[in-house]
Amino acid sequence: MNGRTAYNMHSRKIRTLSRFWTASAPKPKWSDVSAMSSTTKSYWAQWDSLLIQDGVLCRKWENGRGDRCHLQMVVPKAKVPDVLQLYHSGCSGGHLGVKRTLLKIRERFYWVHCRDDVEDWCRKCTSCAAVKGPQIRSRGALKLYNVGAPWERIAIDVAGPFPETESGNKYFMVVMDYFTKWPEVFAIPNQEVSTVADKLVHEVFCRFGVPLEIHSDQGRNFESQIFQETCRVMGTQKTRTTSYHPQSDGMVERFNQTLERYLAKVVEKRQRDWDRHIQPFLLSYRSAVHESTSVTPAFANFGRELRLTADLITGIPPDSPRSITDYANDLRNKMNDIYKHVRQTGQQTSEKMKTRYDRKMNNKGFDEGSLVWLHNPVRSKGKSPKLQAKWDGPYRIVTRINDVTYRIQKGARGTPKIVHVDRPWIDWRVIMGPIMLGTSMS
Repeated sequence: MNGRTAYNMHSRKIRTLSRFWTASAPKPKWSDVSAMSSTTKSYWAQWDSLLIQDGVLCRKWENGRGDRCHLQMVVPKAKVPDVLQLYHSGCSGGHLGVKRTLLKIRERFYWVHCRDDVEDWCRKCTSCAAVKGPQIRSRGALKLYNVGAPWERIAIDVAGPFPETESGNKYFMVVMDYFTKWPEVFAIPNQEVSTVADKLVHEVFCRFGVPLEIHSDQGRNFESQIFQETCRVMGTQKTRTTSYHPQSDGMVERFNQTLERYLAKVVEKRQRDWDRHIQPFLLSYRSAVHESTSVTPAFANFGRELRLTADLITGIPPDSPRSITDYANDLRNKMNDIYKHVRQTGQQTSEKMKTRYDRKMNNKGFDEGSLVWLHNPVRSKGKSPKLQAKWDGPYRIVTRINDVTYRIQKGARGTPKIVHVDRPWIDWRVIMGPIMLGTSMS
């Protein structure tokens, strides 16, 4: 592009201003430009800094100290995207941030609202957004799910793999009651669905009864057809967490952490005996007061405390002699009082937790039809996760299931996904700007 062509390609505002200006023409009067746009007025205010160099309109720039001066080419409005593409997204830009991109451009070019355009371009760069993501993690309101009776709802999870023990075990399976907080843990050689289902039926259902609901994460063993069929035959409902959001299974996840910390303190150096320490730990855990119920899991489950090995040394007060009928009546009344206490304490604890959690709520949700980017870190064999984009999109929100869960879909033929609002999102409007006009957050 020669100098005269570049000059003629300036925006209408600059061309309008240039009608009044040549290298030797006087500065136009204010009355000539007062009815024009703010951009034209801005160039008019910089009249003494504008000049034509080899047929190209340039702006003379000096630093604050006045010891450095160079010319900046005034960029036509139609060519601003080309400049931004070259000096941010192109090989000369390197997808650097706003400050470095702006300094690089200002060394060579000038146009009104240059900073705003650079900030807007960097914010809407899809490559940058797919890698960086938002600065603030999304968080929705906490949803409560309390139960009212023992073994009404249980949680199940499998942790591992750990070093293989002498018994051939590499995993442990945890089953926990939501009401009493009573845990059952089984060391297992694998996490195949047949192994998990067998332990669940023979060691839990046959001992405590069939629960109304089983909750788990989206592990393949829990989502398999065999496990689903087992639940159907036993007459129990199966629920699951949303993807990448294990908080709804937080009770059993927190127990896993407690158990793993204990095992780390007692296992041998070769770590081949961890399965032998699980059952003694369960005795201690079941006989300790749980914070959310204010009673021990044993007392909530059986109406009495467990006798510990230390009690053989210190002794415990003997019970007064009673008949079987009196004992049964007292136990029935005691259990009713225990259940009432656990329900009240659990409700109070849940409300306190919700109040504390909701203080950091920063996402009111999205409307159906909105476009979003989704945090979706996928590990691929032979590829480094550090060199992969962690954000995928755009996804369209197909259905707002409730306040915190959504069904989204990528493209017309994409497989729908159910995701939680706490999973990091990027509103597509932040990336694409005016394209999302008409889709507002609720």
